[in-house]
Amino acid sequence: MAAKRKYNFLVNLGFLGFAILLHLFEVSLGRENQLENLYVDNSQNDSIENLKLKEKENIFLTLKIFADKQYDYDQNFYLAQGNVKAIINGWILKSDLLSYERSTGILSAKGNIRFSKGGQYFRGKEFQFNLLLQEGNIKDVYGILDIENVLADLKIDKYSNKIIPKNNSYNREINKYNDGIEFALGNIKLSENKITKSDKSTGSINNWRFKSDLININKNGWTSNKINFTNDPFDPHQISFEGIDVIAEEDEQGELLITTSKTNLILESRTKIFIGKRIFKGEKKKRKFRLILDGKDRDGLVLVRQGDTNQINKNIKLDFQPQFLISRSLLGKTNSFDSDKNKESQDVNFSDMFGLNLKVNAFYNDWKFDSVNDFSTLNTQRIFSGLRHSSYLRKYFRLPILDDSSFNIFTTYRSRAWNGTIGETEIKSAYGGFLEKNYSFESAEVKNNLNLRLGTAKYEAEKHNNTDIIRLWRSSFFASLDSEYQIWKNNRKKIDQKRELLLSPILINPELVLRSNINTAYFTYEDGSGQGFLKFSVGPEIRLGKLERNFLDYSKFSIMPGVKIKGGNSPFKFDNAIDLKTLHIGLMQQIYGPIILDITSNLNIDNNSENYGDYYDTKLGILYHRRAYEFGIYYHPNNDLGGIYFRLNGFKFGNSVKAVF
Repeated sequence: MAAKRKYNFLVNLGFLGFAILLHLFEVSLGRENQLENLYVDNSQNDSIENLKLKEKENIFLTLKIFADKQYDYDQNFYLAQGNVKAIINGWILKSDLLSYERSTGILSAKGNIRFSKGGQYFRGKEFQFNLLLQEGNIKDVYGILDIENVLADLKIDKYSNKIIPKNNSYNREINKYNDGIEFALGNIKLSENKITKSDKSTGSINNWRFKSDLININKNGWTSNKINFTNDPFDPHQISFEGIDVIAEEDEQGELLITTSKTNLILESRTKIFIGKRIFKGEKKKRKFRLILDGKDRDGLVLVRQGDTNQINKNIKLDFQPQFLISRSLLGKTNSFDSDKNKESQDVNFSDMFGLNLKVNAFYNDWKFDSVNDFSTLNTQRIFSGLRHSSYLRKYFRLPILDDSSFNIFTTYRSRAWNGTIGETEIKSAYGGFLEKNYSFESAEVKNNLNLRLGTAKYEAEKHNNTDIIRLWRSSFFASLDSEYQIWKNNRKKIDQKRELLLSPILINPELVLRSNINTAYFTYEDGSGQGFLKFSVGPEIRLGKLERNFLDYSKFSIMPGVKIKGGNSPFKFDNAIDLKTLHIGLMQQIYGPIILDITSNLNIDNNSENYGDYYDTKLGILYHRRAYEFGIYYHPNNDLGGIYFRLNGFKFGNSVKAVF
């Protein structure tokens, strides 16, 4: 959602939208001296246009009122009573009673107060605002925020006078799992959620519910002793956030500034986790600091300072992230550099305690350039031993037969590569180019994804049978076809949301799927050698259970044997085809309640191979999976990688969301 507003921390999401809503009363009602002729029609259930606010740009802010009874006492005190409905530039306000006193400038609404416009919904017990002093309060406030549209919904101008209809593009009776925010620590890249089959890193949550006993409004902003909000569409909610001593006001730059004395994370309405004082801006800001774990290049724990993306010009962006290597600084030693491999450890100096990650993104017409430069030390004597670099220059165009394709020029320095049971190897340097085509299509209910690649490049990498470095040109052709056929699926349409959606944000349907992969490649090398292979893999994936009960109610198992027919050998270690007979195994199993075990691995089953019986690409995970949130721990033993993550799930609220908290 590049065009959508993405907020770095969820407290800011809720507070920002609500503060803007409250500012509405300052803009549309805080001009008593501009009130024009108040006309009252005493007929019941009749629409009257009784209030107009005229701006310098000749923009009229109009209030229309419907009510069972309407009174105007001496043209000083106006009262609407019984089924009051007020339309304020597209906003709909409903209450039992609405009053306005000219002499004091006090506007009041009481009894079952409800505001709505577009995706925004707010209700309260009592609202009072002094138009002259520009201060007031709202009691027992509850609301729903649609962050994607909040700024447009709350905008007051000549175009905002119409009522915005609800989005009818989906069934509003249900709640749709829509987006999310994820926080991760470690050195692994998380794959898509295997249960929900959705992207884990969408980067935003659009819908929030909130409540507060009292919100005080003044000309500078608003305050509240406590505000609670949640991303969960149901009650009892599984996760919420509590902001204490909340102050929202406009700063010198004209931006909304929100401060809390402390913020608490509340799990399952009983476990409260203190996350400290928070200061937030209305504009999205990156988290200033984050922790990563890098035992290979940085000797352990690292503190990363994240800055905002710098826009050099309209075509170039720069990301600059300094790093402080905590573990290396505490130990005073390192063994992360090539020159130190034969030694147990080496002393470090001050510059070895710092690192840097530099990203460059640029585009021009159909060309796109991406560069990542990762320095694990700023010591000039070790700078190249601590640098990992990769750059891609891409151009998208159409080719005969292949249609939409891309031309790529790349360079890399000290890039990691994993090759089955050989494990990790390193490409010291490489440069070259290739044509690539990705194509997805369906044929006879079979989903297919085709990848084609043709290119040439010069590689400097380890020899396949020893650690010697060789430099050779390689020309290559590669093709891969992944297919999926759904044999059976239990399509349940009726959703018992109170029961079924406790452990998952979506309805889970058992299914049986047949998956296959065919890939082939041919490589020729500068020294005259060549290598070609054809690999075929096929196997079932079955998902049983609905994740509705607490014990063994979700199982997902996949098994895919593969056979590779090979001719010739590569002079390099990183691309030499090995593991000619393999078995891929995947298992996800609910243990109890939200606790789920996740295991994937590959096994060499070629009894003619020296690596027969070895496992590779093994991933172990323990998940705690709930409707509104999840967290997990992952470890990759073959690559010595691991990490943890915490995710908040986002929903598009339907009409089934209860107006309670």
